[in-house]
Amino acid sequence: MPIVLDEELIGIHYHSDKETLLETINPQYIVLKPTLIGGLKASIEWINIANRLNIGFWITSALESNIGLNVISQWCSTLSAKMYHGLGTGQLFAANFPSSIRVVHGHLKYLPDHNWQPLATLSNLKLREIS
Repeated sequence: MPIVLDEELIGIHYHSDKETLLETINPQYIVLKPTLIGGLKASIEWINIANRLNIGFWITSALESNIGLNVISQWCSTLSAKMYHGLGTGQLFAANFPSSIRVVHGHLKYLPDHNWQPLATLSNLKLREIS
């Protein structure tokens, strides 16, 4: 059964600690949630270490809005990964930025005929006070 590290990557910020973790556990895969592990630069560092150690990876989102999902999906499309990635959580929110990204037949697609809604038209989205 393959070993996969996911949330175990959260909070590991130093390159040497990342190497030590992957060398010690030697998982078959790592799951990268850029928002939770320090952003795209930190994700690239994990990928470089994983590639050197012949460890596979895939990218998933972590409940980002459509704006965050857009960034992660565009970045993910630049990677030479041969696996599917889990990037479809933007539709979970009732109040979200409408976007041109849709899940179509299990694939994330950019649909240019569905434009991003300007921020000025979202003024009805207000933060609720927490009491």
